[in-house]
Parts: sequence; structure tokens; C-alpha cells
Amino acid sequence: MRLPDPDATRVVLIGVAEYQHFPPLPAVRNNLTKLAKLFRSPLGGGLPDRHCTTVLNPTDIVSALDPVHRAASEASDTLVVYFAGHGMPMSDGSLRLAVRNSERGRKQYASVAFDDLRAEVLDSMAANKVVILDCCYSGAALQGFMGSTDEVADGTIIEGTYVMTASAATQAAMAPPHAPLTAFTGELVKAIAKGIAGVPDPLDMSSLYRHVHGQLKSQGMPLPQQRASGLGHDIALFHNKWRQPTEKPTLSTKREEWFREIHHELLGRLRDVSAFAQGKLRPEFGDSTLIRSLLVARIATQLAQGKSTTVISGMLASSGVFATPHPNADELCELITEVQFAYETDGLANSVSSLGGLGLSPWAPESTYILLIEYWAAQRGRSMPRPRVERELSELWDTADTRVLSAISSLPPLPLATYPDLWKKMKAEPDLRVGTITATMLGERGGSDRAWEHWMSTRPWSTLKARHLVQLGGDLVRCKEAQQTLAQYVHLTPADHNSRAVFVRAAEIIDEQLKDIELAIESMSDIEYDLLRERTADEHFQDGCLATFSKHLLKRSQFFTPFEEHKMNHGTWAAIPWWSLVVHSKQEQRAVEDFLKRGGLQLGVHTASPDAEELVISCEEPGLGPSWTAARLIFDLRDVVHACEVLLLGRRQSVVVDFLTEHINEWDDRQVHLAGSLDLALGPEIGAKLTDVATCALRRLLPGSSGPALYHDGVPALDRLLSSSRLPKIARCPR
Repeated sequence: MRLPDPDATRVVLIGVAEYQHFPPLPAVRNNLTKLAKLFRSPLGGGLPDRHCTTVLNPTDIVSALDPVHRAASEASDTLVVYFAGHGMPMSDGSLRLAVRNSERGRKQYASVAFDDLRAEVLDSMAANKVVILDCCYSGAALQGFMGSTDEVADGTIIEGTYVMTASAATQAAMAPPHAPLTAFTGELVKAIAKGIAGVPDPLDMSSLYRHVHGQLKSQGMPLPQQRASGLGHDIALFHNKWRQPTEKPTLSTKREEWFREIHHELLGRLRDVSAFAQGKLRPEFGDSTLIRSLLVARIATQLAQGKSTTVISGMLASSGVFATPHPNADELCELITEVQFAYETDGLANSVSSLGGLGLSPWAPESTYILLIEYWAAQRGRSMPRPRVERELSELWDTADTRVLSAISSLPPLPLATYPDLWKKMKAEPDLRVGTITATMLGERGGSDRAWEHWMSTRPWSTLKARHLVQLGGDLVRCKEAQQTLAQYVHLTPADHNSRAVFVRAAEIIDEQLKDIELAIESMSDIEYDLLRERTADEHFQDGCLATFSKHLLKRSQFFTPFEEHKMNHGTWAAIPWWSLVVHSKQEQRAVEDFLKRGGLQLGVHTASPDAEELVISCEEPGLGPSWTAARLIFDLRDVVHACEVLLLGRRQSVVVDFLTEHINEWDDRQVHLAGSLDLALGPEIGAKLTDVATCALRRLLPGSSGPALYHDGVPALDRLLSSSRLPKIARCPR
């Protein structure tokens, strides 16, 4: 068995989540998102985005079947068609698929006859054909799908045709209320994402079917059906992620896995970009995946700092990491556009609250870039002398500060390689009582479990993908708690008591481990340290609010609407703050040209007290220079969106200002042009003041709320308020 050729394969995912005359199926939207991600991932062979078409809420036959017809005519290796929605059985036993405008009492009105979809699939020249139906009565589609054996034998004798349905011809499929996915597709996605034990790689359709059938049967759900012709059962669409259990991974291995996950998330949308094609990068600078990730993070950082496509393209063109011939201007612009789209829609990765659950924030792309630079330098230092690493940091990645160069180039390549396993150390103790007491102190009886749960509940990541940090941080808080408890036992136990020596030795083991933990933390990056450190209740609350706010900012479409007021406008772009200012007179335009070259704008924060209901930020030339350019931004702290914007400003500690000129053309149309952008640093003092003011405002607006609960990435009360609020304008003018 083999996976399909990505270039010769087409996938069409059709789903109807909203209906005019049927109950809605909100989980269907997630079905399409999850399946598309799996097909495009390495598990699905890395199917190019353009070869995986998602059709959400088609309204009629044309909008549903046209994408199928197009994919069927293009596919030569494999054609996959998936449908999720309501199914309608006909009196003759056939099946119709309900689209958005379908009516229950008029089944043939604005619905898709499955026979029509079947004909499109069978007309394809693709060697493999797969149809998956997640709808009520979908088993009716199996009747006669293959036609007679003579009709299809020639076309399927080598490869095959395969159909899987969510239910039998007389059964209704299940979409449990409030479940993120429908029952059938949920088990399908879970099997693909986690793999199936004891099944070869790649994952054939028959094995996939048997697993999903067994899972649904154990839950009392409607049972799926299948049919295949030729060798259709052997068609494989995905790798089997399951692997035979191996030895427990070390902390160092977990850290390497974390970086691989970061690369995967950063490059998920960019596998088809021509500038990243094989052979485009110079191999002597290290792993090409890491170099690509660094370039993506660097582009995102420059976009977030207001740099234009022309400037970023120039930076890339002069970069020493590209092989000769360098990517041309069009290829570089394509790369920048794709990175910009990724940053606008999900903060660079397939998550809205943090980088794929990896702990890196969408409102600080610089932190991702710095982390990857540090990792690259550490890996480079394994084979290159330190002066050369510092020179390459400066030449390739524009790291100029000598103190930063020295700090980065001195990081060890494998900082956790010698980290000792605490539990192995306890087992190796000759005195069994010492190991038992130490383990007890590190568990529930010693209070360490509660300390770990509290620490975990305040983490700024939403999942446990950063497993090395979870383990290291867990060891840290457990050992600190055990250290305090053991100190009390040693103090209270008489010197001549036979258990005192046991407590003393247990305390020594914990002290030794804490020293090893301290050394491990010091050898990692500042970003990892920040993810590990203890967080206050306010910081936990702020992290949750920013994650919730970012989710709402990133899930909307990006657009730019010129504002009418002759004032400064505050808003956001993607998940970061962004301001705009229109200049009118020739004098103002000349002034803007001047301080765009030399900088020179100054920010001031004006509020009566941290509990004030209004905040004013002034933006002006220092001492009101020759242009007398000044503007004021007013934030209403009774408005939850304004409060979130202020918090975002405080935590980011910088903001870009677009200077715009307006012109009324001969048809009285108002046109706005970008004169330039200035990245203003707020500084830690102003940042801290804005953060305090915003935190007070959000606590007033969200009484009783705290940071997110364990394993959750948002604040529910804020989520509800933002859902009913008008989000800030997109203030970033197109480049």
C-alpha cells in the first residue's frame, strides 16, 4: 500500500451546517476544518491546499456538485468526496443530500440526488475513488454505487472504489448536542489523528472502518457501513500515527519534539510556496525546516512592525540563506503574502489563543523569532566555532547587539541532555524508606499535587504540547513544596529518632534535584524561562483575557475601512494593536515625511487613576516641534473591547502608526493613501501603567472572573461579552 500522489489527488469536503428548513448542524463546520487539516498534514501526505476544496453551506445543486466535477476531472491518482449534513430517504430507496435551501416536504427541491454525485465520481479517471457520507440514511447510497461488476471491473481491477457511510439505509446518524464534531466524523478524525494500534502504516480504509465501527458500537451509536470494489478496501489515505510503545522519552527528546511541532505549525500553510521549494536554501546553514521557520517568523515580525512588502522583499533578496539563483521578486512577494495571510487568520499557526497550543503568543511574533534564533545558534554551535556563529547571527539574522550575540551563541545545543530522572534516583536509594518518603512528599500527601495543579492552571499555554516545560515545571513546584514539608519534618523529629535520618536523606535528594532543575532552566532560552516562571493572579487573568480577545480578533475577516473623523484612530490588525492618523495640509505632510525619517513621536498616558473610566493616550512631537503635530486617542474603559485593546498595548509595549493622506478625486470619491508607518515603543513604564489600568477595568467588567481553568485557554465571561460587542476596526492600511 501507498499514500496517494498529492499532485494527482483531489479532495472535496462538503458540509452543510446551516439550513433554512432543517435543524442546524454546527458541528459540521468543525468536521470540515479538522478533515481539511488532516489531509493537508504529513499524515495525509501533505496534500497541497489547492487540491483540498472545502464547500461550506452550498445552497443548490450547482454550488455542491461543481467542485466535485472539477476535482473529478483533475484527479488521476485518487479522488475523495466527503459530505456531512442532513440526508433524505426517497420512497424508491434512493438518497438525496439536503443543502442549505432544501425543504423537508419537497425532497426533490434544491437538494442533491446522490445518484448525481455518484455519476460525477465514477466518471473520473482517478484510479482510486473514495466517498464518505456523514448523514442520516446514508446507507442508501451503498445500493448500487458500484454498478454491475462488468461495468466497473476494468476501472477498479487494480486500484478500486470505496464508500463509507455513517449509518444504514434506515438509520439516522448522530450529531450529539454541543459536541465539537458529529459522532461518526469525530471517531474518524480521532482514529486518523491518534492512529490505530496493531494496524500497518499506511492506514487502509478497511482497518479504518473496523476501528470506527467498533468505537461507535461501544457507545451505542448508529453503526457505519462500507462497500468496495476491486481492491478498494486497500486504499490508504493517511499514515498510521500509532507506533509501538518505546522507552520513555527523555526531557531532551521532548524539547526537540516541541521545536518540531513549532516548525510544523509555522510552515503548515507554506509548503507550496515556490521560494521554499527544494534546493532554494543553502544547505551549509543547517536544517532547511528550521531555516524556513526562521524566515517565516522574521517576516511576521517585520509585518507586525509596519514594514512594507517592498522592504521585506529587499531583506529577503539580500539574505544569505537562499541558494543561487535567488527567488525572484514574484516568489518573494508570494511568500510574504502567504505569511501575512497566516498571521491575519490564526496568528501564524492553527490556533487562535497561542501558537498551536505551544505557548507562544500571536501578539508577540518577535518572541517566536527570538526563540528560533536561539535554537538555531545552539544547533550551529555543535559544529562551528563561537566567533563564526556570532558572525552568522549578525549577517544572516541581523542580530547586532554584542551582548545578545554573546548570550545567544553561548547556549548549549542540548540543555536537558544530562537532566536526571528524579524517580530513577529514588528507586536507586539503598534505603527503601528514603524512596518511599520522598515519593510521598512529591505526591498528594505532601501537598505537591495541589502545588502542581495550581502551577499548571496558571500556565500561558492552552495544551500540553510543550511537554519538556510541563515536566520540568512540574518537578520544580513539586520539589519546592516537598522541600518545605520535609524541612518541617526534620525540624519536628527528635535528633535521636530513627526516622530523622530518613527525612534528612529525602531532603538531600530534593535539594539536589532543585539544583539540577535550576541548572536546566538557566541553560534554556529566556522564552522558555518565561513560560516556566510562577505567575501572579493578575498575570493569569491577563493571559486568559488576551487569549480570549485574540480568538475573536483572528476569526473575523481582515479589511481596511478609511475612517471619517479627522482624528487618530485606534484599532487592531490580526492580534496586535495598530493606529492610523490622517494628515491633511501640505505642511502636515512635510512634517510626517520628516519624522518618518528621523522618528521623534512621543507618547503620553493620561488617566485620573487606575480605576478611571477613561484613558487618553497622546501622540505628539517632543515639545511640540515645528509641525505642531499632535493627536489624542480616547479609550472608554467601560467598553470591554477598548479595555482589551489597552491590555494588548500594555503587554506588547509597542504600536505601529500608519500615516495616511486623503484625496478627493474628480468623482468626489475619497481616496486614502499610505504615506508611511512608524513603530513606536511604549517602554516598560508606560506598558506597566496601561496593563494595570486595563486589568482594573476588565475586573470591573468581569466581576468574579479569574484566569482560565486548567487546560482551558480563555475567560468564559469575556468570551460572552466579546461575542455581543463590536470589535475594533482593522486599522492597518494595505501595503
